Amino acid sequence: MISVHLDFETRSMVDVKDTGPWRYSMDPSTIPLCLCFTVDDEEVRLISHEDFENTYDIFGDCYYTPNMELINQLALNESAIFKAHNSMFEYCIWNNVLHKKYGFPALWDIKRWDCTAAKAASHALPRSLGGCALALRLSENKDETGKRVMLQLSKPRKPSKSDPSIWVEDPEKFETLYDYCKQDVVVERAIDKAVPNLNKQEKLIWELDQAINSRGIKIDTKALDIALKFIDEFKIRLNTELKELTNGAVEKATETKRLTEYLRSLVPITDLRKSTVDDWIKNTDDKKIKRVLEIRSQGGKSSTAKLESIKNRVCSDGRVRDILVYHGASTGRWAGAGIQVQNFPRGMGYNSDKVLDCLLLDDLDIFEMMYPDVINAISAGLRGFIIAEDGCDFVTADFSQIEARVVMMLAGCQRGIDDFKHGRDIYLALAQEIYKRPLTKKDKEERQLGKVGVLGCGFQMGAARFKEHAKNQAGLIISEELAERTVKTYRETYPEVVKLWYAQERAAILAVKNPGRLFVEGPIKWKVQGNFLYCRLPSGRCLAYPDPQIKIIKTKWDTEKESLTFMAIVGQAKIWAREHTYGGKLVENIVQATARDLMANGMLNTEKAGYKSVMTVHDEVISEVPEGFGSVEEFEKLLSTPPEWAKDYPIKAEGWRGKRYRK
Repeated sequence: MISVHLDFETRSMVDVKDTGPWRYSMDPSTIPLCLCFTVDDEEVRLISHEDFENTYDIFGDCYYTPNMELINQLALNESAIFKAHNSMFEYCIWNNVLHKKYGFPALWDIKRWDCTAAKAASHALPRSLGGCALALRLSENKDETGKRVMLQLSKPRKPSKSDPSIWVEDPEKFETLYDYCKQDVVVERAIDKAVPNLNKQEKLIWELDQAINSRGIKIDTKALDIALKFIDEFKIRLNTELKELTNGAVEKATETKRLTEYLRSLVPITDLRKSTVDDWIKNTDDKKIKRVLEIRSQGGKSSTAKLESIKNRVCSDGRVRDILVYHGASTGRWAGAGIQVQNFPRGMGYNSDKVLDCLLLDDLDIFEMMYPDVINAISAGLRGFIIAEDGCDFVTADFSQIEARVVMMLAGCQRGIDDFKHGRDIYLALAQEIYKRPLTKKDKEERQLGKVGVLGCGFQMGAARFKEHAKNQAGLIISEELAERTVKTYRETYPEVVKLWYAQERAAILAVKNPGRLFVEGPIKWKVQGNFLYCRLPSGRCLAYPDPQIKIIKTKWDTEKESLTFMAIVGQAKIWAREHTYGGKLVENIVQATARDLMANGMLNTEKAGYKSVMTVHDEVISEVPEGFGSVEEFEKLLSTPPEWAKDYPIKAEGWRGKRYRK
């Protein structure tokens, strides 16, 4: 096998952060500024901006430089694998720009590609090139100083009278850019050597992920344009009314500072956070204050910004691509990219199909009559903007209680396993233990507490945290005493789960204290190799904990204990820092990772059977198939058929078929 590491620097009138790599590469203004590449361990080669500009002469004859000829030959060589960091970008630029505009051979076969960012993510390392290199303590690091020059050359500038051009064309800056690009390739190659390859199964899953991102999802562009128009018109109405209500003191619902000052001159409101505004709307008797806050609530929504994001990313065929991130979490679960479907509002109280049907009438007055809170209704209907291709249907299914089922299997908790296998209501069963009396499904609040307990207490959650969890997840306001009773009851009902927490923590700590030795607890294996603590899952895949160390910490009981620590991406700022963990958190990682492996196995099953996946949302898989093809029942069965290593797992999937995506 020949390894070809490559990196593009490009220029375009559009911003890849707004459009995503596929839409960016399809824009007519997008061109390569340079391509740097290596063949195995050879020196880095350059195809410059000038080389690309001179590919064709005025007669249309093609002139390739020696480096162009070489990489063309490599593209035609089936034994050459093209590797890049976040390779979807290079994949798009190669096929949509080099192939279509410059006559290079096509490289559509995803099996010819590999991604060092995917490898880094599989080892819980930073996805960014520079961050990964620093985390690995490589001798080669990203040239951060060249980044400023890259941005100057890649984006249009504002023309002036003295210089009307929109592009920077300074030859010295191009030389800096070339050095910057070359160093990226060097660092990328070093990462490739430092991080183990994905195993055979994971490589198949990554290839499926790339295929899904290449397919994309169809958008109802007609509905999208109407929605954007409605929002603009409705906001004008709201802001006009707000200006009148405040006698000109506040002109827009988004003017947080001015609106806060105005309201505080009338009432003792603390801030304009959603919870505060909702409480005041619910409790105030002042009609004027209530209406001002209602306008703020409606006109200040940020969720409709997703509509603009969708609009920016729609390709010429009406599809949005590259919406998933392989190994987006350290457990291997997918994360969202671009339009972030995973974060779409749930739309409680709205039927998205009916919202979209009304929207398509293209009459704001009718829409407002049906849905007075226009913006909230459109926001609630966001899922409905995703539609099946003409002549196709969505066939989807969602894994039912997957994490709760997995934790029972890993713990060997027969009581919980039997409840799931025999279709008994495990939520009701726990609720009856909590309340110590017979209950039925009519006892909705009690059953809801049982549900939150089953789904939330499997990872060593304490009473205080559970109380907050019950409020956030189910809207349940419970006492500290009931929270403590729920946690205690869960642990007494499923003692094997409690043992699982401590057993995995003990094994992980022993592995760190004894590098190279294998420690086994149930179906899980722990071992330190190199700079990583590996946790081998039942599937054979490993979770990785970088730079593991044991620290002595003080507990809340003022005692000391050994604690497992490791390096991780921490907080919203995504800082590479040391993090402590404990048994329940380790089990949570193991459970989520195992649930992900079960879903990935199901996706490979459905893909093989002709159900082409177009996205995943949490534990749900969405496929797009020709009308009349297959059935929901077959899809559910394929998705929930476990691999050999999980043949006894009580997996269940529930699905539906339709033309618009919904929840």
